[in-house]
Amino acid sequence: MTSISNEFVLLLVTINPFAAMPVFLSATSRMTAAERNRTALRASVIASAILLFLLAFGQLFLEKIGVTLPALRIAGALVLLILGLRMVFGEAPGGSPDDAQAGDVAVFPLAMPMLAGGGSIAAIVAMTDNTVSSIAEQAVTAVVLIAVMAVIYAVLRSAEKIQRVIGGTGTNVMSRIMGLVLAALAVQTFFSVFGPLLGAAVYP
Repeated sequence: MTSISNEFVLLLVTINPFAAMPVFLSATSRMTAAERNRTALRASVIASAILLFLLAFGQLFLEKIGVTLPALRIAGALVLLILGLRMVFGEAPGGSPDDAQAGDVAVFPLAMPMLAGGGSIAAIVAMTDNTVSSIAEQAVTAVVLIAVMAVIYAVLRSAEKIQRVIGGTGTNVMSRIMGLVLAALAVQTFFSVFGPLLGAAVYP
């Protein structure tokens, strides 16, 4: 249960629905309520499909190009750390309201890169290492991912109401808190990768 809750928190803060809210509201500003709800659903489904595909086949692809899991974990931690720091300092990760160009906004910028961005992709692949996680454990991670995306959909669907209640300041505060948690998780990953190596070097 602890592992499941950790995965849920990691994915939730990585995707960060509070950072996606301003982009979503801007991209759907000319839509009716029904159209906005459909866009939120499509963006969540498309992002889920992308992340589930990478959950199943991402590591196989990395192995084909010779990337090891420790290298991926370090790279993923760097991405998460940068993403977290950007969130703490108030930069919108993956896009901005001005990125909502003509086209299917559910695909770009909402599904990717706002929801299925570099941080969430690195996190989902690292959490489902084929040499450590069994098929059953990977299936549990997939269920956790779907649960997180359901929360994301609920937040996007209620984005206008949430922003009206907590205001722009509240949205910024929540985004920064999530950024700080994400940066801390990234640093913890560094500890877990380099800790045993440093221990072996100090105490051979």
